[in-house]
Amino acid sequence: MAGKAAQKESRTARRARLLEDARGVRVADAYDVCVVGGGAAGLVAAITAAEAGAAVVVLERDLECGRTILATGNGRCNLANRGLAPIVYNDPAFVEATCGWTLLTDVLAFFDDCGLATCEEDDRIYPRSLQAASVRNVLLSRARRADVTLACGRAVTNVRMTGAGAEVLYTDPGETDGPSRTLSCGAVIVASGGGVAPVAALGLATTPLSPVLCPLTCEPSPFLMLDGRRLRARATLLHNGQPEYAAPGEVLIRDYGLSGIVIFDISRLATPGDVIELDLLHNVPEGEARRAAQAAGSLDGLLDPQVAAVLMHEAGSLDAALELARALPFRVVGPAPKQQSQVTRGGLATSEFDPCTLQCRARAALLACGEALDVDGPCGGFNLSWAWKSGMVAGASAARVAGVTA
Repeated sequence: MAGKAAQKESRTARRARLLEDARGVRVADAYDVCVVGGGAAGLVAAITAAEAGAAVVVLERDLECGRTILATGNGRCNLANRGLAPIVYNDPAFVEATCGWTLLTDVLAFFDDCGLATCEEDDRIYPRSLQAASVRNVLLSRARRADVTLACGRAVTNVRMTGAGAEVLYTDPGETDGPSRTLSCGAVIVASGGGVAPVAALGLATTPLSPVLCPLTCEPSPFLMLDGRRLRARATLLHNGQPEYAAPGEVLIRDYGLSGIVIFDISRLATPGDVIELDLLHNVPEGEARRAAQAAGSLDGLLDPQVAAVLMHEAGSLDAALELARALPFRVVGPAPKQQSQVTRGGLATSEFDPCTLQCRARAALLACGEALDVDGPCGGFNLSWAWKSGMVAGASAARVAGVTA
């Protein structure tokens, strides 16, 4: 019987349970602060506003809040990085004005207050459990302790500004095509990730959405036959023949192109027609590589034999194969289709918002944070750190806008 009790809940049963739970959450007609989106930035914004004394509701279209956190860091949630600095982001001036130079200190202090123990691998900071669920759980627990209403299964369809703040229109759980309900609030925070549809009618400037931190599709190449092979290489991005970026790392060959963390970082800069060159021998001195190749009569002693075989076949000679291994080219077509990106670039233009408060310059009761704004950084905890810190700033500002004092 214990075995039956421990059986894993089916996906259908889980969805039905979550839908029932969502329907059981009562949403009032008015709040001090309404947060649109219950992901990383939205949860931190809600917690910060609530702990400042605001009555807060989170409207999340999914049936769970914080679900996207579970997929971060390969399920381990790389929540910060020792190398945090505004310069690594696509809009460093805006990030510096929002975060100052205490970004890492502020993020770690917030999670320490959540009761989360952390550990480090190289410069990357993880929960000590190495489970992303730990990060989500402590955020949800802290939100509930602060009396945040977590209203899941509710898709926001529109936001209208009023003289007293804003009206937010949303659907009931399971009724995405049904009539919208309306709540009023003193301030609304858009934390809806890469989507800005809820505020599209407000006419704010936006930057087109595009996937970044994702695999790249490349033009056909014999080397794409090595689908599934993992290579240690130094990857260099060439734009019009000039190097734009270079870093070592693991590259995963796919039948459509290239993947791996170093490729994800390159995807922030790459444009169609650019070339990625892989130096497969970047950590082997040229003389040593040549001696080893000549002694073996092949590259088998230096590289994965399957890779070595394709290099020899395409190059035609040992010397040419060595040269090709130092600069193996792949021409970029664009982001790989149907591959989930870690981050969506674009969204609300930062020029529309005061970086110190994250308030909309034209509509003081409207704020934004996290991926809803056109801010992105490289792999390694940088994007989550922006989500955490921008959520703190937006939440504190929203409480003030709503006239709440702790």
